[in-house]
Amino acid sequence: MMNVSERQKMETINTPYDDTFRTLLQDCPELVVPLINELFGTNYTGREVVVSNENEIFLRNPEGKKEKRVTDSNLTLISLKGISKRYHLECQSTADGTMEIRMWEYDAQIALMNKEYRDGVLYVKFPDSAVIYLRSNSNTPDELKICICVGKKEIFYEIPILKVKNYTLKEIFEKELWMLIPFYIFRYEKEFRIINGDEKRLRSLRMEYENVAARLDQECQSGRMKPITGGALCELANTVVEKLASKYDNVEKEVTEVMGGKVLNYRSKEIFREAMEKGLEEGRLEGRLEGSNQKTVELVTKKYQKGDSVSKIAEDLLMSVEEVEEILGKMTVSQ
Repeated sequence: MMNVSERQKMETINTPYDDTFRTLLQDCPELVVPLINELFGTNYTGREVVVSNENEIFLRNPEGKKEKRVTDSNLTLISLKGISKRYHLECQSTADGTMEIRMWEYDAQIALMNKEYRDGVLYVKFPDSAVIYLRSNSNTPDELKICICVGKKEIFYEIPILKVKNYTLKEIFEKELWMLIPFYIFRYEKEFRIINGDEKRLRSLRMEYENVAARLDQECQSGRMKPITGGALCELANTVVEKLASKYDNVEKEVTEVMGGKVLNYRSKEIFREAMEKGLEEGRLEGRLEGSNQKTVELVTKKYQKGDSVSKIAEDLLMSVEEVEEILGKMTVSQ
């Protein structure tokens, strides 16, 4: 059992891995959609709008003092039909015995952010929550369980766990779980010492990351992934390995040489080309919408965030359903 101060200290520590996860959510929010499908068995298409909500919450500690907590993610997915769903994901490098408590505290606060009073009754809706474990073993459970006792009633609150080490590269690319790529190196963590001094194992590791880089290239060239997303994944993969393998120079060198080269390629060529194409595409879109300007785009987006359906937005703004869908299909909103 940890005392209060130890738990609070544990909760407020940010790691480079938390930062990597948050950076991906901020810069490449589309990556979270397949991850949510995998965790919750949903069938989102990738055309949904991803809204990043406030991730700072404030709690009262046992001494009565207010303390700030920062969640790894507090987001809403909105479908083209205007249906919204809130999700809360936490990225955890190591099980520390506090996850159930933290998830309960975070989820309760997130639920209160959208509280409603109906006929004198307070209604709160908890988000669908999950934990991504970067390290796991045979004793790591498949879900966290919380039992809420109210009078004689017991409500079991179950939070699924995704274990990064359980996914092969083949599965990551088949399921488009690209968000896991920066953390893929964790599967080799316990072997770093051996790999670092073994030329054959080093070559094998390098070849595996050359395969990662090549497949990212294929995804970008096919149009399934944005070049800027591919570059971000490579850069953040370097960030993670530089931290995780800092004591193993050869391991770090083999991975960063491969992924670092791809970062330079994406940034110097592919991202520039994408920016140019995006400019031309937006110009064509603007022409097709016959005078539709940035203000129109903002109106469509805001109405969509509020839950208006595509048909209602089209009717209100005197637009066609196709025009509204085209705008929403190209927009990823971040609040």
